Amino acid sequence: MILLLLAAVHCPTDLTAWKQILGADWLDCHEVSDLTTTNNPFTDPGSLTGMGFPPPGSGTLNSHYTNPASPAVSGLQIDGYFPDSCNAFQAEPALTAKDGTPFIPGCTPEPIAGGTCASGCHHDSQFVIRIPGSWNGHLLSTGTPGIRDAFSSDFILSDYALEKGWAYVSQDKGNMGANFFRSGIDESGSAGTPWEAGAAIHEWTVRMRQATAAARALLQSVAPQYGLRGVTYSYAAGISNGGYQTRRAIETDFHHQRLYDGGVDWEGTLFLGSLPPGIQTQAPTTGYNLFTYLPTALFNYPGDVLGVPASVQALAAVGFNPQSQPLWSYHWGIYWGLTQKIYRLEFDPEYTGYTCSDMLGAGPPCVVPPALTVPPTDPDALYDYSARVVQNPAILARMQEVANTGNIQRPLITLHGDQDSLLPIATDSDLYSQLVARAHKSSRYRYYVVQGGNHVDPQFDDHYGVDAYGNNVLRPMLPCVRAAIDALAAWVEKGIAPPASHTIARPAGASASDLANLCSL
Repeated sequence: MILLLLAAVHCPTDLTAWKQILGADWLDCHEVSDLTTTNNPFTDPGSLTGMGFPPPGSGTLNSHYTNPASPAVSGLQIDGYFPDSCNAFQAEPALTAKDGTPFIPGCTPEPIAGGTCASGCHHDSQFVIRIPGSWNGHLLSTGTPGIRDAFSSDFILSDYALEKGWAYVSQDKGNMGANFFRSGIDESGSAGTPWEAGAAIHEWTVRMRQATAAARALLQSVAPQYGLRGVTYSYAAGISNGGYQTRRAIETDFHHQRLYDGGVDWEGTLFLGSLPPGIQTQAPTTGYNLFTYLPTALFNYPGDVLGVPASVQALAAVGFNPQSQPLWSYHWGIYWGLTQKIYRLEFDPEYTGYTCSDMLGAGPPCVVPPALTVPPTDPDALYDYSARVVQNPAILARMQEVANTGNIQRPLITLHGDQDSLLPIATDSDLYSQLVARAHKSSRYRYYVVQGGNHVDPQFDDHYGVDAYGNNVLRPMLPCVRAAIDALAAWVEKGIAPPASHTIARPAGASASDLANLCSL
């Protein structure tokens, strides 16, 4: 009987009711023979904002040694976006299926000062929902890494959820791309005007919880067609900024608005305006947010990327693991400068009095490039966070608005690699675990340091078979994260507590395939 019901699940001819249930501004639905990235035509191959395709294409988050999803998982994919603005200064291209067919509309703003988006645009606050034909009542909601879109975790998390029979939902945090910091006034159409400092990151928690609530409502309405009463278990997971979203989703999951049963935080970004009482850093000079260590990495270029001892020691003093030095050249060229620049513009635009031109104006362009190198003479390489919060006290209020608390309301598992060179564990998860303890929530928390893990798994590929660092030190994080998802489900659903917090050792003599596909907590 259930098999007959499963076979009858189709996209509605009229999506009006689903739009109302989801609270969507625009919606589309596809019946897909394989929802996984192996054969799904409806995902984003963009290397800069999407997941990169095919794995391990440029911009992917997984090692190419990771096994692809198999077998195929059929079901429904629902694409849409919630009511929101789109940029008045940056074209938003349509997302195109693998057969070349646009499946989410795009827009180009009018090339005039104050130009706004045309009707039918691809707005921010995009989401994707996938419901496998074998849906078993579980839901995985994911945060979004970096400055990417709703499809960026498709290979690393959506594929795994679908193979387990879980439904899946993701979103774009409500603002994406290198200009995410302009969320606020500018997105309403007044190009070139000041923006609301701190508004973009404040939106991240709201959008993740909104997507989860919407997906749960839709799944509740279709559950009888799958022989179910509704969502049985709901989990959150995410990498990097998506890990931050997961932390905040679990920290804010209070009883009166409960959405989750637990979460897996993969190296979530830590936002703190100041160091809370009782929280101890590795050394007095160790950083506790992006702005307390990234300027040091920029200022010490090129000595840090060349391995000059004094420069390496300067980075170690603010929290970097000196052993990760082989990764620093890559991070200087891709991550450090861009991250410092655009996140500092989010919280402290006054520092440089930043202004930009509209499409017809003069001056620096409003659109920040997707990669940005910042020389040691740049103002952001000279940024002194301690001095700035004295000069501009508003920074603290903006940071506090989005700060992590550690007051987790549900079970949470954190995983972080000891080779991470963008969010070093000493400046991040080592401190977050203390925040959890400070909130007296350690009994529902586990923290696993992954020996050899770095920020994104393709960096393992860059070094494995090339140098001793890749052969003997690095390892991919993904299999450990997937193992944590399984452990979380067993913890919540069966009462089987996962191992106590510890360091997951890199298996001696393991092959690249084993490292990329196997991990035991």
